Amino acid sequence: MFRGLMLAAGAAVLSFATAAHAEDDLWRSQLEAGSFDVFHKANSASFDLQLRPPWRLWDFGVFIGGMGTTKGALMGYGGFTLDVPVTDNFFIVADASVGYYSRGDDKVLAFGDPAEFRLGGGVAYEFDNGWRLGAVLHHISNNGQDKKNPGVEIAAITLSVPLFGKPQPVAEVAPPMAPPPVAVAPAAKNYLVFFNFNKSDLTGDARAIIKSAAGEAAKENTTKLTVTGHTDTVGSDAYNMRLSMRRAVSVEKELVVDGVPEGEIAIFAKGKRELLVPTADGVKEPQNRRVQIVLE
Repeated sequence: MFRGLMLAAGAAVLSFATAAHAEDDLWRSQLEAGSFDVFHKANSASFDLQLRPPWRLWDFGVFIGGMGTTKGALMGYGGFTLDVPVTDNFFIVADASVGYYSRGDDKVLAFGDPAEFRLGGGVAYEFDNGWRLGAVLHHISNNGQDKKNPGVEIAAITLSVPLFGKPQPVAEVAPPMAPPPVAVAPAAKNYLVFFNFNKSDLTGDARAIIKSAAGEAAKENTTKLTVTGHTDTVGSDAYNMRLSMRRAVSVEKELVVDGVPEGEIAIFAKGKRELLVPTADGVKEPQNRRVQIVLE
């Protein structure tokens, strides 16, 4: 039965990875150090190493990992993650996985099949360089599938480190071909949506501008909209690239709510490149914190 569950979980991960798109494009390694069986004897420490690919479907991701304790217990596992942004830096995090546990000289979790389920939840703070520091509580048990199911809790500190990959995909728009001499291309209509410092959520004014752009797109039968996110110059290039993409995604979602088909919207991230108001690095210029909507 457990082998069937493992195969089903593996198939789900593969199908998820095929269907998902890379919203963050950062491969991450997550390190965890904690207290094994924290609510009971708490006489061994646990250490986890995880690999978290960039594949995303909404806020869900996939991961694989391994755990070892100072008393020789080992566990390999794989499953799903959920990172819910509360602010642009603060996240509520959760994960669910299934794996195999070998006790070594540590706690007995089952008499029969060593397959175990691993659930966790916690919080994390992301720094400007993309590193995340957090705290989580995990519960491991066989969910009553064995006659012995004591379960175990692990309280751990986490450190998530970007490994490689661009912080966000950045696409350059090729310059349009020159029109024939007798033809005059209609001017593209532009809308600017501004954001508060270090934020990607929409203000009331921002929603009104987006609604106006969506209405104009419907009126003119526009079939292509480009949405490009920008930031000011405070923070690292990597952080601002991700922030500009989050801003572009916020505008894209609001356009869809206002009736624009998602397939007609192309989103891009520029980070702190292409400033509207040229400034030195580290300047909080409000007009640079923007998303540009272009109706083509």
